[in-house]
Amino acid sequence: MRIATAIFLLLTASSLAAHHGNNANPLLYFADDLVELEGEITDVLWRNPHTRARLRTLNEEGVEATWELELQPPPRRFEGMGLFPEDFRGTVKVAGHISRRHPRSLGVLYFLLPDGREYVQGRAREPRWSSVRVLNEGSSELDPAKVKAAEAAADGIFRMWGGLIGPRIEEDLRPQSLTERGSSLADAYDPLTDNGQLECRHGMPDTMFDPVPMEISNEGNQYRIHVAQFNIQRVVHMDAGSTVAEPEPSPVGYSVGRWEDETLVVETSHVDWPYYSGDGTPQSDQVRYVERFSVSNDGQTLNYSITVSDPEIFAAPFTMERSRAAAPGTEIEPFNCLVNWKESE
Repeated sequence: MRIATAIFLLLTASSLAAHHGNNANPLLYFADDLVELEGEITDVLWRNPHTRARLRTLNEEGVEATWELELQPPPRRFEGMGLFPEDFRGTVKVAGHISRRHPRSLGVLYFLLPDGREYVQGRAREPRWSSVRVLNEGSSELDPAKVKAAEAAADGIFRMWGGLIGPRIEEDLRPQSLTERGSSLADAYDPLTDNGQLECRHGMPDTMFDPVPMEISNEGNQYRIHVAQFNIQRVVHMDAGSTVAEPEPSPVGYSVGRWEDETLVVETSHVDWPYYSGDGTPQSDQVRYVERFSVSNDGQTLNYSITVSDPEIFAAPFTMERSRAAAPGTEIEPFNCLVNWKESE
């Protein structure tokens, strides 16, 4: 079988580092042109996957237009910065890039709030209008009683873990070599239509690389892995006698687990999710994963590895490793994802 190096990843991964693509992503936005608008925020959609708002503008001839503003952070992130829907409503200035999907949609990079503060996406960018910048680093206070109770209930891997520590999955996919079939599928990927996360859908293995909290719980003959992003829940079957001979394929596949000393080993098959990550690296129905979960000696770190075997797509199996820190007291809230604004009306 002829092997083709995955050069396409080098061309696209840097611009698709975030799963939905950030608001300067040239594959999703006309990133060469920075558009500035001024008007009144008439409505705010405080829902995942990212916050949105409606802006009413008037041009020099007095013609009114309504724009949808795409604000990259999700609502919880804004709340951590001390910003809430009412803080956005009123007369504002925004600057950003027009979406390739919708001509009246703007991916906002700069947002001058009615009170004179400015939110800027990304630490590297300086404010455009204001000397008072909204800090991107937010924190939320955890209930000390819940933290204490969670610490007491923690049992090995069974507890709440924080966001993944380490680079996104694209960093490991980039150097891998694709088969001829894999290269053909990768070339056919269209980020404007094929990214399932734009439709509030997600799957393995990308979900395990989301930088969000994750909880592992023991339910007897099965374990549950609950990832906050898109409210993904995986079931790991631990009772060999109860496993299904021909499982129904799903975006997270069918997982069977076993213990090797202090390490949980999970084997997953029957995955029908078409991509490894938001950069469009393809995945076939022949893919198999072997994951390993173990806890550090001090009990504060979850060590995680996943070995990927997909002979249809990759020339050879490969392994990716990451970790998570314990997050006692953290709770996973409903994700409440909406594709289109009209769904909420």
